[in-house]
Amino acid sequence: MPRGPKRHLKRLFAPKDWMLSKLTGIFAPRPRAGPHKLRECMPLSIILRNRLKYALNGREAAMILRQKMINVDSRPRTDPKYPAGFQDVVEIEKTDERFRIMYDQKGRFTLIKIPGEAEAKIKLCRVQNVYTATGRVPVVVTHDGRRIRYPSLRIRRGDTAVVDHKTGKINDTIKLRKDAVVMIVGGANRGRVGKAINLERHPGGFGIAHIEDADGNEFATRINNLFVIGRDMDSIPISLPKAKGIKQNIVQEREERLNAAAQEAANRGRKTGKGRK
Repeated sequence: MPRGPKRHLKRLFAPKDWMLSKLTGIFAPRPRAGPHKLRECMPLSIILRNRLKYALNGREAAMILRQKMINVDSRPRTDPKYPAGFQDVVEIEKTDERFRIMYDQKGRFTLIKIPGEAEAKIKLCRVQNVYTATGRVPVVVTHDGRRIRYPSLRIRRGDTAVVDHKTGKINDTIKLRKDAVVMIVGGANRGRVGKAINLERHPGGFGIAHIEDADGNEFATRINNLFVIGRDMDSIPISLPKAKGIKQNIVQEREERLNAAAQEAANRGRKTGKGRK
């Protein structure tokens, strides 16, 4: 029997969030062990090839990365299988573009283009653990594997730290409390955004959070699935996806597609009319 870690991944068993077609190959790039879990990240080769369309195949993506053109959280990454996950900032210096990896309203990975350089410097990190290291040094552990020494003494597990990923220092802290704006990062409601209207603590069991989105729809999820992104809707320091985390039903999706198709046909007709003149 072979021993050691697995190095291959069949395309059929790749995470659905990557949105890979099942007929264009047998294998998919398996992410390396890194700051994010295997099924909660996306390799850089897929970002360059399938999402940004800067490469036609895996070899071209590897050539781009080998030249240190891609930075993840202000650090150049050359491994095509490097795992980039939620809230990571992907920067392309040659084109002066910056993207933040987030979830859309259906729970799939999406790249949000960052409009300003000031927003690209910060990163929201959920606090996974707080402990005291040797020499009574307080340390917090974030969801992306960071260990930050000497944080604020008021920070607790579940809070969000606004981190400057160039210096590694915490600029601000957003508490997990009632009326805070959260994004769901796990479970069936992943990608939805809303206000926490009630937090139920169950000692010995899973805590339950009741969330209300901007349209007034209410749903419940585990507290462990919450990622605080702001104190209120007006103080969110990052750009949200196009749908603002509001999940639509089948009828609303159909109407939106029909309107988009009609708009596209109208634009095509205007271009055709200008060409005839």
